[in-house]
Amino acid sequence: MIKEEKKELQARDFVVNENGEQKRVRRRSRKTIGEEGSRRQIAIVLFLTIFFSLIFYLPVEIKEWWQKFNKDEVIVIEKPVGDVEDVSEIVGFKVVIKKREDVKTIIEKLLEELTGNYGVWVEKIDSKAGFGINEETVMAAASVIKLPILTAYYQKVDKGTISPETIYVLKEEDRFEYGSGSMQNQPEGTEYSYQEIARLAAKQSDNMAAKLLTRFLGGESKVDKIIKGWGLKETSIKDNKTTAKEIGELFLRLYKGELLKKESRDELFNNLTNTVLEDRLPAGVPTGVRVVHKFGSEEGVVSDCGIVYASEPYVICVLSAEANDGEAEEVLPKISRVVWEWAGK
Repeated sequence: MIKEEKKELQARDFVVNENGEQKRVRRRSRKTIGEEGSRRQIAIVLFLTIFFSLIFYLPVEIKEWWQKFNKDEVIVIEKPVGDVEDVSEIVGFKVVIKKREDVKTIIEKLLEELTGNYGVWVEKIDSKAGFGINEETVMAAASVIKLPILTAYYQKVDKGTISPETIYVLKEEDRFEYGSGSMQNQPEGTEYSYQEIARLAAKQSDNMAAKLLTRFLGGESKVDKIIKGWGLKETSIKDNKTTAKEIGELFLRLYKGELLKKESRDELFNNLTNTVLEDRLPAGVPTGVRVVHKFGSEEGVVSDCGIVYASEPYVICVLSAEANDGEAEEVLPKISRVVWEWAGK
């Protein structure tokens, strides 16, 4: 009986081809087939588990991500150089700072081997002591140009020709293909007050918000005419250019209340405090010191200008052009720290 079954199994292992020849056929054992079936079932169960988990999990994750994306998330340096006591440790060489000439010399040394051009302007507000390095060189403004746009907007608010409560309904044609800020990610029909648009232009450096403000003011040429009336000869919205001295002087005039009423100036300065990017000038001063500032970024441009509220407040503006972004991002906090050593203490 066993021999007959064996012969039958052996017979099954051969087939006859069209020429009448027998050929052996490789057959999988039932055990192997069972194992593959088990693995296939496990894979299917695993896939279904992952699939249904994603269905229930992703909506929550997407919602949390979207909410986070639209918040004023602040980018900071983990260990700000402003909190390091020894300035020599920051710049990488031994320094002694007793007078402003020392500060200028150290900054020039920090910049001498870097790619691109830099403009620096510093002035203590009360004593007017300060210095400049290429401070009148015209450079790309990037988002620093939003400061004069915002100033022109608040002037119109002060004059009553623009109401901050006016509601604007977002249109599809307002959208950018790229750019900073959260407005571009909102659907058509989203409503914003002019006041909120101004806040986003300052706090998030929102490009769409700045474009809308410019439109509310009558366009780039109209805003440029307003800016020229302040004496900013080299600053242009249309050409996106400025100098370190002109932006520094604009901050100075705003601080002194020469261009805006106190309420508007305070609102603007609050929106320019604790912005979404605090890793440049603010990173160079001790934690807790207020810095009102407007940063600018694009390829080859890493800039930041503002007011540091030291015991004697001072204005500092650092612009860069055709720079190596990594170098510029590293040197700006160092420049801020060196200036603090002289002006902030």
